[in-house]
Parts: sequence; C-alpha cells; structure tokens
Amino acid sequence: MSVAERRPAAGQAAPPDIRRPRVAISGIFLLAGLMFGTWFARLPQLRIQLGLSYGELGVALLAQMVGVVIAMQFAEPLFARFGGVLAVRCTAMIVPWFLPLLAWVHGPAEAVAGLLAWGLIAGVLDVGMNAQAVRTERLAERPILSGLHAVWGVGALAGSLLTALAVGAGLTPRAQFLLIAVALSVLAAASGSYLVAGQSARPPLAARAAAPGLSAFLRGWTRAVIVLGILGAAAEITETSVSSWCGIFLTGQRGAPVSLSSFGYTAFIGAVTLTRLAGDRLHRRWGPVLLVRSGVTVTVAGLVAVLAGREVPLDIAGFAIQGCGIAVLIPIITSAAGHGGASAGSAESLAIARFSTLYYAGAMAGPALTGWLAEALGLPTALGLLIVPLALIGSLAVAVAPAAMRLPAASGDNAGDLV
Repeated sequence: MSVAERRPAAGQAAPPDIRRPRVAISGIFLLAGLMFGTWFARLPQLRIQLGLSYGELGVALLAQMVGVVIAMQFAEPLFARFGGVLAVRCTAMIVPWFLPLLAWVHGPAEAVAGLLAWGLIAGVLDVGMNAQAVRTERLAERPILSGLHAVWGVGALAGSLLTALAVGAGLTPRAQFLLIAVALSVLAAASGSYLVAGQSARPPLAARAAAPGLSAFLRGWTRAVIVLGILGAAAEITETSVSSWCGIFLTGQRGAPVSLSSFGYTAFIGAVTLTRLAGDRLHRRWGPVLLVRSGVTVTVAGLVAVLAGREVPLDIAGFAIQGCGIAVLIPIITSAAGHGGASAGSAESLAIARFSTLYYAGAMAGPALTGWLAEALGLPTALGLLIVPLALIGSLAVAVAPAAMRLPAASGDNAGDLV
C-alpha cells in the first residue's frame, strides 16, 4: 500500500487520532467526577472530623469556589507559558492529592486554606479539560461535550457508591482518600499521553514571555463570550437551585420523610446523567439552537409539574423531567463558547476561562439566591421564579449556533499534533 493510500482523505481524521484523544479526555472528566463524588459523599463525616460548624463549612466551601474563579483568570497565561497539555496533565495528577491532605487538617482556618488551594488547582484543570474537550470535538467533527459531561456524572455517582462501600468496609477517610489519590494519579498519567495539543506543544518564546502581563487578564471578554457566559450562569442558577432545594421542597412542602425526599435529588441527577449520554446524538439530529430551546421547554414542563402536583411520587417525576431538560444546556453552551467565543488570534482555552468565570458565578449564586427568595416569598415561589433564567436562555438560544461549527479535522499542519 502506498503512502498516499494510507493517508486519510482531506477533511477526515484517521480513527486513532479521534479515538485516543476522546478516550484520554474522557479519562480526565471521569477523574474529576470520581474525585468530587468521593469528596461530597464523605463530607458529612469530614465536617465532624475537621471540627467545623455548619457556618464554618459554608465558608470553607465558598473559599473553594472563590479559588476556582480566581484560577480561571490565571489559567490562560499558564497555558501560554507551559502549553495546555502539560498544564492539564500536571493539574490532573496534583488535584486528587488534596483529598488526603484535607483528611489531615483540623479546624476552620486550615480547612479554608486547604479548600482555597484545591480550588486554585481545580480551576486551572476545569478550564484546561473543557478546552481539550472543545479541541477534541473539533478534531472529531461531531458533538462530544454532552457525553463527556455524562462521564463526569457517572464518575460522581461511582465515587459516591465507592465511598458507601468504603464506609461499610470500615475504611477511614484518610485511608480511602490515599487509595483514591493513587488511582486517580495513575489515570491522569495514562490519559495525559493522548491529549490534543494546539498549534504547537509549546508556544513560541515571545508568546510565553508576553503572557503574564496585565493585558492578559483583560483579554478574551468578547461579546460572544459574555452572552454565552450569561446563558451558562442562567443554566447553572437553575441546575444548582433545583439540585440543592429539591429535597428540602419535598420535606417542607409535601411532608415527605427524609428517607423519601432524598429520591428527589437522585431522580434529578440520574436523569441529567442519562440524558447527557444521549445528548450528542440529539445534538447532531436537531442542532444546538433547537435542542437548547427544547431543553428549556422540557425543564419548564417539569417545573410546572412539581409546583402543580400534590403527591411526592409525581413531584419526584417532575424533578426527573427537569433533569432531562437541564442536561443538554451546559454542554451545548460550553461548546459554543469554545468554538465561537475566542477573538482573532486567541486560544479556545481563553474563551473557556472567561466563559467559566460567569458560569461559576451562576453556580455559586443559584442556591443562595433561591434561599433568599424562599425566605421572603416562600420556596414554591422561589422555585417558580426559575422560569426567569430559563426564559432568558430560550430567548437568546441563537447564541449557541457556533456549537454546530464543523472544522476540518486533521489536515496538513496539525494532523500529527498530538502529545
């Protein structure tokens, strides 16, 4: 067979060039899901072990989110200096070790410092892995973001189940976290070998030297990024509000016992994960704009079903319907930010960093905003007002059109640009 016959046709990528990067970035998303699923499943026990009150734990968790948002402002200069692949590989190998570190600290000051540091590393990883996902999606010439977010959800569920088994086996948090950190570091090392580099594995020296300047933190705020960031924040306000308050709604408004009210969250997050497994096929069939509008419609229908219902099983079904609708929003909006948010000459990682800043602001604001509204107006009204951010997403859904962009996969200059 000649060299020409072995070479893929123009606009087509050789199967290994698609399969290996996709498996690699799936491994990074799985790592993140396993890590946070393990952490949150152990958190009630850790709160007591760390000696934290509810208020102190709230401050510590807020410090983690603040660290994530701060890191997103520094992520692109790090990628410019060291290369995105190296940054993702290193942070993915480092971040799991904050689990055993936090199992050894004690007291609010140490917990806040540890969670702030964890947030700083996790924020860089979050930007890097989503930029990698967009780059791999471009290489594959088809949507993959929904599937990757589903992998994260599967990892989170697996982490919580493994934690339940560890507790049943009598493993302490320290022992379990050490085992998890070792396993996730191995997964990070294996996955990092096939991530997709940008134009070069290391940027030119001039670009690396200029990256840390003040102007680096002012770049990337394009109109598209701001609009998509607002949509991402609106979607996260809805998702985090429902996930945080669904169980409380069932106990406080429907009188459900705690053992039954927990199924509200289980139904919601299970529906999110299952729908994301099918989300990429729906994306290809319907296109991003129609799918986002359909997702908003389904979410509103689930919200109405919950507020109009009077029986706990029907309310749980309503939360599941909301999960089906919300599931498709964030992957498509993130994809649109990566493909269409960057200004001329800038990397998709910069667009993802700026987008994620607004996205995480919504994630932090959602549960608190719903709580304040519930205090003033009642929880049913507070949840009903989620129709406002959903209406905003539906009215500006055309902004996600860049998620349908299909660029040439592996062509002359970058066909072999895999590290």
